[in-house]
Amino acid sequence: MSPRTKAALLTLALAALWGLTFPMTRWTVTVAGMDPIAYSGFKYLFAFLALLPIAFRRPGPLPETRRGKPPGKLLWLWAGLAAGFIQTAYGVLQYAGLVYTTSGKAAFIGGLYVVIVPLLAMAGGRLPGPRVWTGLVLGVIGLWFISGPQAGLGQLNLGDGLSLLSATFLALHVIITARFANRVDSVRFVTVQVAIASAVSFAIAFARGDMPDAAVIWITLPFTLYGIISLAGGIMIQTAAQKSMRASEVALMLQLQGVFAAVFGMIFLHEVMTPAMWLGAALVVAGSIAAQSLSRRKGENHSEPESVAAAAGQ
Repeated sequence: MSPRTKAALLTLALAALWGLTFPMTRWTVTVAGMDPIAYSGFKYLFAFLALLPIAFRRPGPLPETRRGKPPGKLLWLWAGLAAGFIQTAYGVLQYAGLVYTTSGKAAFIGGLYVVIVPLLAMAGGRLPGPRVWTGLVLGVIGLWFISGPQAGLGQLNLGDGLSLLSATFLALHVIITARFANRVDSVRFVTVQVAIASAVSFAIAFARGDMPDAAVIWITLPFTLYGIISLAGGIMIQTAAQKSMRASEVALMLQLQGVFAAVFGMIFLHEVMTPAMWLGAALVVAGSIAAQSLSRRKGENHSEPESVAAAAGQ
């Protein structure tokens, strides 16, 4: 088996691993009764505890900025704080959306962040190209179908809307990560993010009186830990896959997590995907693919620092 084939199979396994998190999270916030905001707090807390032992190791030399000057020593802290608040909004909205919509719909709608990223870049004066507009059109048509058998944008339910808003915050997170990823120690950068996300989520849950009791925490603990394992395992699998595949190719394959989320949701939660909804899902995936560059760009290599699904669905 060639290294490229192995990398493709690893990426496919990762899409399945991440796809399963959607029905597991939906079960946690619906059947088990865990408040979505409290769930966000616990999930990010475990991520923080897992990262803390290695976050403050002695960092290696940091890359220089494009101006040739090294980044500030505390840039990882300020960047992590900014990204942490965005991460909080993304996670809370995604988990809250799963209370009202199915696993598959949430995953497919969340995949639209690929189209939203270049649209948000317009604020910086970077006009999207034809493939982005093509992806946007396909995505909107896909949402029209995926909203239900009597398709209509006015009939998107609350969960669909929250999932779309979550995808917008994920796109913002991708942009800020791309800005700082090569300028700061990545482990410290992520550790600050999850610490902020956990603290803010817990603060909101406490203020609202929605902290779960010990029984609910115990029941949902395995699913919460699975989310951490899928995130950590995903980073390792993604890194291994990108040794033989371009980041953009890995990102495209990871769009299949929506398919796995829908299938697992049908198997474990008896969720329903009508033919019209499957057509909409296919259009959303096609739109995400259209928004990606499928041609090898000059100077591109296998380890290019693109955001690959950025733990979308995590």
